[in-house]
Amino acid sequence: MKYEKGYWYPHMKPRDVAIWERFIDKYPDMYSSCVYDFEIGDVPEFIASAADEADRKQASLYKWKIDVVGMTPNRIDLIELKPDAGASAIGQIEGYKEIYIRDEKPTQPVGLCIVTDVEKPNMRYLCEQKGIKLFVV
Repeated sequence: MKYEKGYWYPHMKPRDVAIWERFIDKYPDMYSSCVYDFEIGDVPEFIASAADEADRKQASLYKWKIDVVGMTPNRIDLIELKPDAGASAIGQIEGYKEIYIRDEKPTQPVGLCIVTDVEKPNMRYLCEQKGIKLFVV
């Protein structure tokens, strides 16, 4: 999907949409394309091995969802949109990276970004220590 404002973003709540669209306005050339609600991870065995196809179709409900995967010719960024982002967002995006690399086996470097509307105390420092880009928009 092209990196631009859209008319709808899967699973984004109104505050997430507002943050994302401010980010696009502020960084219009950051990515060449992006994917929303990118599914990663395993599903429970009772779903994966279900005899009923309707049950197996529920696998998506059990997958982890990365808010946005931003892509350039040289890198991939996993982006978590989080109003009032706190320290738990750091662990969340780090976990996403591990599973994304395991599942997708990317050939480009994978970066991590947290995009939020409020910079809480210590967040910039913690993100810098972990190599995560923090954007406040």
